[in-house]
Amino acid sequence: MDAIPPSRVATGIPGMDEMIQGGLEKNSSVLVAGTCGTGKTTFCMQYIYNGAIQFNEPGVYVSFEEKTEKLRKHMLNYGWDLKALEDQGKVRILRIAPKEVMHIIKEEYGEILNAINDIQAKRVVIDSVSSIEIMIDNEFDRKENAIKLCEWLSGHDCTSLIISESEQGTVQYTRHGIMEFVVDGIIVLYNIRKGNTRVNALEVLKMRGTKHDKSLVPFNIDRGLTVYPQEQVFTE
Repeated sequence: MDAIPPSRVATGIPGMDEMIQGGLEKNSSVLVAGTCGTGKTTFCMQYIYNGAIQFNEPGVYVSFEEKTEKLRKHMLNYGWDLKALEDQGKVRILRIAPKEVMHIIKEEYGEILNAINDIQAKRVVIDSVSSIEIMIDNEFDRKENAIKLCEWLSGHDCTSLIISESEQGTVQYTRHGIMEFVVDGIIVLYNIRKGNTRVNALEVLKMRGTKHDKSLVPFNIDRGLTVYPQEQVFTE
């Protein structure tokens, strides 16, 4: 494995880091967008799992939607024993009910901060920003809270992935099109119809401070994601 630059945080996802100069910029916030079933949760949990296993970087996964028991069960399909890592203090999976989202925001993310401090986390996943956006009616407040969240995560020495549900074929990757301009990077996962089948594809749409690959490349999901940056999704 090539040495990871100190300013970079490797995802550990095969093929991904070579597209982004060895990893994510340290303390950045990156949006992971895609339609339902494109692999966003797997991508982000793989980032947390690899941090704990490969890089000695504890991680917190914050879910506003799926229950922790279901997340643990589904990730076992990839051979990822999250419960064991939780017991070792390397991973924390935090479930916050949708009705508690605004309370968490008003309380300066206290419950999330406690989890970060408890395990000295360096990686955070927010799943998903859609749950936050839907609770805020005012456009100004939405933008203010988006900026606040990214600055808060960076200020606590965390390199973060923020999940967003998007619609197929859209040029807007969050519900209100605000977070795209606030985050440091955007990775989009696609499920593209090709003849009678569908192909998983990935695109690094934006990555500040990074000479990133601009190709649309295929990936598959087996024991987690594997990205193929040298291959093309569409060929003649």
